[in-house]
Amino acid sequence: MSLAVTLRDDCRFDNFFTRPHSPSAQVVEFLQNHFANDQERHVYLWGPAGAGLSHLLQATCHHWVIQRRSVQYLPLAELQGFVPEQVMNGMEHIDLVCVDGLDQLGERPNWQEALFHFYNRSKDRDTCLLFAGSVPPAQLPLQLADLRSRLSSATVFQLPLYGDAEKIAILQFRATCLGLQLSEEAATYLLYRVPRQLSVLIEKLGELDRKSLIHQRRLSIPFIKQVFGW
Repeated sequence: MSLAVTLRDDCRFDNFFTRPHSPSAQVVEFLQNHFANDQERHVYLWGPAGAGLSHLLQATCHHWVIQRRSVQYLPLAELQGFVPEQVMNGMEHIDLVCVDGLDQLGERPNWQEALFHFYNRSKDRDTCLLFAGSVPPAQLPLQLADLRSRLSSATVFQLPLYGDAEKIAILQFRATCLGLQLSEEAATYLLYRVPRQLSVLIEKLGELDRKSLIHQRRLSIPFIKQVFGW
């Protein structure tokens, strides 16, 4: 069946901020260079909102597409209106399937069962699976114990929550990726004026990028005030 799910073009490994030797850097290195070998075909990432889970799943998809391999990204929060058996039918024939938001499965036994049977079919075909949730597999709100057992057998990585200093560094890094300069003072000003979720901050940065291109202005605090009316 046709799913109206597209990958965000700005979710790639080269614009995912990491510090050297950090847990996030280790996950990126693993997904780029070790995922899909004979021992690492099933991987589970978990962490709080804003840790970059969805970014990494979509970045992995982009990475595989460049290698001319088939991928499917499944954000469960956007698929609850679909019949799960129809969604998962034949997915085992795809090289990489990324399932995002497994904590959405509580009280949805039909989705749990469909994912369980898909997992079993995928093992027979060596399909690579990349999962993401806000909690480790053992803490997922699942009624189907066999599915929890399957997910717990995957290679598990935890991504940490970013503090304010890291969020400022991420804003500056993403601005550089856009060809912009964002001072620490301007990034700090933005951080303290909007909700501190990274998704909101990145969205505001994108708006500043568009406005700066139109007005040919640098990202100064006065310009940020002007754009958002603060």
